[in-house]
Amino acid sequence: MFSFRMLKFSSHLHNEKLKYILIVSLLLSPSFIGSDNSPELTMPGQPESSKLFILDASGSMNEYLGIYQKVHLAKKYVRHYVDKLPEETEVGFIAYGNRLPGCQSSRLYQPLEKGNRPGFQNKLFGLTPSGATPLAESIRIAGDYIIRRKSPTDLILVTDGIESCYGNPEKELQVLQQKGVNFKMHILGLGLKPDEKRIMQSLAKTGNGKYYNVGEDSDFFLAMEDLLKQEPQTKRTEIEPEKRYPKIRISDIEKRQTDSEENFYRVKFVFENSDSDNQCVILNLKRRSSTFSKTQNWNPQRTTEPERVLRTEQTCFQTRKGEGEFQISAPAHLPLNLELELWDTKGIPSSVDKSGERNLTE
Repeated sequence: MFSFRMLKFSSHLHNEKLKYILIVSLLLSPSFIGSDNSPELTMPGQPESSKLFILDASGSMNEYLGIYQKVHLAKKYVRHYVDKLPEETEVGFIAYGNRLPGCQSSRLYQPLEKGNRPGFQNKLFGLTPSGATPLAESIRIAGDYIIRRKSPTDLILVTDGIESCYGNPEKELQVLQQKGVNFKMHILGLGLKPDEKRIMQSLAKTGNGKYYNVGEDSDFFLAMEDLLKQEPQTKRTEIEPEKRYPKIRISDIEKRQTDSEENFYRVKFVFENSDSDNQCVILNLKRRSSTFSKTQNWNPQRTTEPERVLRTEQTCFQTRKGEGEFQISAPAHLPLNLELELWDTKGIPSSVDKSGERNLTE
């Protein structure tokens, strides 16, 4: 009896050991341990940030900033920014003013959508400035909209003024943060006075975003380019670069010396811009630079180092492609270069391309 009980006890221990070994082997097996290839433990990528603009369409946007109306600059560079975003990025906009009187003019004109760039552009260019500046109301409407979506959103405010309807924009941002809304707010201030600029800088800081002071066309371009640089690189669509053909080029320069003091030049060029049938070609006569310049080229379609330009001339065409020439005279003793720019003058004038500099006097 004793030996039988011992045998049963030994068998029981053996079975327990087998169970223990089986459990340990399961726990240590590759299928159970989380690895880089395990879908259950793989961390999700950073969510896509939608872009919701808050656009000033109040009456003061009809005023000029430099040589352009503020509203034209806003439309031009908002489109520039949106066109450079990947197609899968959701974009939309709220606007205030736009011919609606009073302090309740904020409307969601374009809901956040992927790929609907033509619809976005049509509604954007349909804005007509008139009315007040209800910033707080616009932020509240934006917050109510994005809180239902539960996805990260960049709010981008483009305005030429501060709150004019007795609201508190900063408090509205704080309310959204307390509700746990995942957002940032960047602000582009158009021609703001120093005290207005300080208010907007504080508002952007509260919104965990950046403030950009826009005093002229080039400031707007640089601000939008900086915002684009903040986009994660994984969101950019990598496309094999194609061979680029310039839209404006100098085909020939003929030089004739009229006397010891002056030379005469015929500068021939060809151009082609399939996007427009209204173009102007601008000739920039420039001092030759003796040193390498570190000045930032704020617009790659514009002539470099504009401070070297001594004289400009232009000629315009109503055709998509063609050729022409400039006839100019210049002092024979000055080291000079020239560079041509092609401008699209259909609608808001915008630079399209440049020829690159050519040596004129040697």
